[in-house]
Amino acid sequence: MGFQTRILLSMLLVIVLALAGTMYVAWDFAGDQEEAYNARRLVRKEASVERSLNYTLDRLPDSLGTEDIPNAFSDRICELADIHGMDIALYRPNGQLLTQSTLTDDAGANIQLPVDVLAALDASDERIQGESDSEVVNVYWNVRDRNEAALGIVGVRYEKRALEAGDFKAFWSQLAPLYIVLFLGGAILAAILSNGLVRNLRLIRDRMRELEPGVEQTPIQYDRADAIGELVDEYNALLEQLHAAIQELAKQEREGAWRMMAMQVAHEIKNPLTPIKLGAQQLERAWVDKKDDFDERLRRYTRVVVEQIDILAEISLDFSMLAAVGLETLEEVNWAQTTKEVAALYEQSTPQIEWRMSIPDVPVVIDGSKAHLTRAMNNLITNAIDAVANEPHPSIAIGLEVSPEGKAILTVEDNGIGIPEDKQKEIFQPHFTSKEKGTGLGLFITDSIVRQLNGRITLRSFPGQGSVFGLEFLVK
Repeated sequence: MGFQTRILLSMLLVIVLALAGTMYVAWDFAGDQEEAYNARRLVRKEASVERSLNYTLDRLPDSLGTEDIPNAFSDRICELADIHGMDIALYRPNGQLLTQSTLTDDAGANIQLPVDVLAALDASDERIQGESDSEVVNVYWNVRDRNEAALGIVGVRYEKRALEAGDFKAFWSQLAPLYIVLFLGGAILAAILSNGLVRNLRLIRDRMRELEPGVEQTPIQYDRADAIGELVDEYNALLEQLHAAIQELAKQEREGAWRMMAMQVAHEIKNPLTPIKLGAQQLERAWVDKKDDFDERLRRYTRVVVEQIDILAEISLDFSMLAAVGLETLEEVNWAQTTKEVAALYEQSTPQIEWRMSIPDVPVVIDGSKAHLTRAMNNLITNAIDAVANEPHPSIAIGLEVSPEGKAILTVEDNGIGIPEDKQKEIFQPHFTSKEKGTGLGLFITDSIVRQLNGRITLRSFPGQGSVFGLEFLVK
C-alpha cells in the first residue's frame, strides 16, 4: 500500500469516526428530546387531572368524607383516564387503595402505597414520583378539601411515549443527505490534501535522488510555513552544506592530484633517463678504452636514446593532456565524423586486425572538445589493440549509435584477454597499468575527459572473452 493511499485512508477513517460521533450525539440528543417530551407531557396531564379533580371536588357537599370518595369520583376518574390515556387511582390518606380507573384482578384487595411514598407525601404537598422504570412513571400527590383537610391521595400511572418507527425514519431521512454530503466533501478534501502532501514529498524525494557530486542542485522553492516547509528548509540547508563540502573536497583533491602528478612526472622521467645515463657512461668508457666495436655501441646507444626520447614525448603528452582537462572551451563536435577519422587511421596501420565498423553517415553532434575526444578514443583503441596482440584472430569492433533517450553511445569491443573482475574498478585509477611500458594514465585521462564533458564511461569485460568500453554523451 502506497504512502498516499495510507494517508487518504487515514483521513477517511477520521471522517468516518467524526460522522459516527455526530450520529451518536444526534441519537443521544433524540433520546434526550424523547425524555424531555415525556416529562412535559406528564406535567401537562397531571395538571389537567388535578384541575379536573379539584373542579369536581369543589362541587361536592362539604360533608363529603373519605368513604364517599369512591362513589363521588369513580366515574370522573374513568373519564379522565380515557381522555388522557393513563391509569388513575385514589388512596386513603394512610395509603390504602379506594378506587382506580382500571379494573384488575386485585380490585377490592388491600393494596397499600409504599412506606417511602407516604413519608414523602407527609413531608411535602408537592408531587412525588414513586417507583418508575424506562417505560412507566408513577406520580402521587395529596387531595384536600376546601378546608385543607386531607381527603386522600391521587396516583397516576403514566406510560412513556417512545418514538415511532416513522419518527426515526423521518429523523434519519433528514440527516442522511447531510452525512452523505459531508462524507463526499471530506473524501474529496482528503484526496486533495493527501495528493498535495505526497506531491511535495515526492518533489523532495526526486531532488534528493538527483544529488550527485559535481552536479549543482538548485534549492527547492516552498513558501508555506508548515511541516513540509520545515523539511524543505532542512533540505536546502543540507544542500548548502553539501555544496560547501564538495567544493572543499574538490580543492583537496586538486591539491592532492597536483602533488601526485609531480611525483609521477619525476618518476616517469627518471625511468627513461636511467638507461640514457648508463648508456652514456658505457659509451664513454668504450671510447677511453679504444674499443674496437665503438661504432656499433654508438649505434645501439643512439637507438636507445631515440626510444627513450619517444617515451619521454609520450609522457609529456599524457601529462599535458591531463593538466588541460577541464580547461578547454566546449564546441559542437560531429562525433560520427571524428570517430570515422580516428578509426580509419588504426584500420590502415594494423591490417592484421579484423576491423568491424558501425558508424552512422548522418551527423551526431555533441558538446565537447574534438582534441580531447580524439585522445579519449585513441586511448580506448590502443588498449583494444594491446588486448588482442596475442590472439590468433584479433578482432575489434567500433560502433556509434543514438539511443531513444537521446544519448550518443560509442563502443570499442575487442576479443582479447579481458580484464579480471577484481581489476575492473582499478583500471580508471592513475598509475594503474598492465603493460610493461606506459604511464598508467591513459584510462584515467579518458575517464577525466569524459566526466569533464558531462559524459559517462562504461566497461563490460569477461576474462578470456574480451572487453567492451563505452562512451556516452547527450546529443544536441
